[in-house]
Amino acid sequence: MVFKCQEDSFLKEFTSKVVKCESTTEPIVEYGKSTKFQGYQITVENTILFPAGGGQPHDLGWLNEVKVLQVLRKGEEALHFTKEPIEVGTNVTLKINWERRFDHMQQHSGQHLLSAILEKEHDLPTTSWWLGSDDSYIEIDTPSVDPKILQNVEQRCNSLIQSALPVKVKLCKAKDPNLDKAHLRGLPNDCMDTIRIICIGDVDENMCCGTHVSNLSQLQVIKLLGAEPGKKGKTNLRFLVGNRVINIFQNMLDKEKALTGILKNDPTRHEELIQKLQKNFKTVNKNLQNVLTELAQYEIERVINNQPKPKYVFMFKKEATPEFNRAICKGLEKEGLFIFCASEEPDKPKEGQIIIQGPEEHCNVLGAQITEILKAKGAFKHGKFQGKASDLSGINKCKKLIEDYFNDLN
Repeated sequence: MVFKCQEDSFLKEFTSKVVKCESTTEPIVEYGKSTKFQGYQITVENTILFPAGGGQPHDLGWLNEVKVLQVLRKGEEALHFTKEPIEVGTNVTLKINWERRFDHMQQHSGQHLLSAILEKEHDLPTTSWWLGSDDSYIEIDTPSVDPKILQNVEQRCNSLIQSALPVKVKLCKAKDPNLDKAHLRGLPNDCMDTIRIICIGDVDENMCCGTHVSNLSQLQVIKLLGAEPGKKGKTNLRFLVGNRVINIFQNMLDKEKALTGILKNDPTRHEELIQKLQKNFKTVNKNLQNVLTELAQYEIERVINNQPKPKYVFMFKKEATPEFNRAICKGLEKEGLFIFCASEEPDKPKEGQIIIQGPEEHCNVLGAQITEILKAKGAFKHGKFQGKASDLSGINKCKKLIEDYFNDLN
């Protein structure tokens, strides 16, 4: 069956009759992410809401005032997933979420054009594709692609868009002797009666069940985002079409304005200033490490020279680093002391690194209690525990625990 949405991709409203309404627990799948669902699947005589297929996600919309959360094709039926039931025999007005539909049309038609140019002009066939919520990609049967080829492909696609080539739908019967066998490749077994061919001028003819624009000019523009390694020696080519290009460009402009406000300079000098800031940061960080190394040596000597000799060392400095703590433990490892060192993560003040080191009898008693309080993960090895604490709010509780333990030993 060819649904109404496949006959006219631009039809935004349509009246039909409910022929079936059944309860369902089949999950909702949105751009590959599955969520549990309990509701109803409603079948109507015909629909303008596209059921997911051919790499294109399902439409969203309404049956009267009832929201449609998913549409799936089962044989010749389109199942509309809703939270509310609708009585069989009810006439309903179907409306689609046009913004989502047109976005999918732009990406899908853009994919057809992109795949056609890659294969016919550069011998780079598409083996699969993915339409995501933010961007899309086609999988190309090659381990890598020359950047110059991608540049040429992008220019060629945009040139054809500017030429405003018509995009038409041709319907064929499976037994039509004039039908190219290549058009049948990948066609589901239950779609063998009527076959839809999407024709882009004289550039491409490709079997497809999805919704498409009627003219390449409606794509506006194609932008290739780059090629990435795919599975089994293939390449994924990420791309945007139409309104998605405009949206991401606006997003980039907003970020540029925000960055200009922070850096207080012209956008043309952003790269230069950031490189300068990075260089300064490396210098400052190196100086800080030198200071912390000197501070660690000072703390080590202070503990060693302290009289009477302490039985434990508790050190929690917010400005400390894991390297600082390791230097403290290494410098005092021959003193036979129980040592606890902690430092905060720079961007996560409640989390940090801890080290517990010392005589086995003390570590056996205190170690498990400290790691439990701080929700630390790690393991004791050779008389030392080193790991990550996910809750440093209990640091003072640990300090009192250690103090009480050694006071009781006296």
